[in-house]
Amino acid sequence: MIRRLALYAICLLGFSCGNKLMEEPENLISKNEMVDILYDIALLNAIDNSYPHVLQSHDIKVMGFISEKYGVDSVQFAQSDLYYASLPVVYEEIYQTVEDRLGRKRDSVNEALKENGAKNGDSLDLSDGYE
Repeated sequence: MIRRLALYAICLLGFSCGNKLMEEPENLISKNEMVDILYDIALLNAIDNSYPHVLQSHDIKVMGFISEKYGVDSVQFAQSDLYYASLPVVYEEIYQTVEDRLGRKRDSVNEALKENGAKNGDSLDLSDGYE
């Protein structure tokens, strides 16, 4: 997932010519809120891919959850995402921040698993293949 996002950002960099490609939407989601939204989407998609029954049993739809939590609709999100994608340097910063947050979350989960595993005599590391 992270690698796809990074590839997407890099591709957008290649299409940039330094000119403003589009006007800022009227209801633009702030850069910091986009980071929060994209972080939550990444976490929810990871949960859905690994444990789909968790979201299904709680009747959680990713975009519905995002809409309710942040008060944004899918059109506002899509317009804001497209606008930021037209600014490759900003877009890359957003995705780098999301990736950094996800890495810190992974590290904290790994640490908790190691501590718990040490207590139980087991060990589990979630970083295999994700660095």
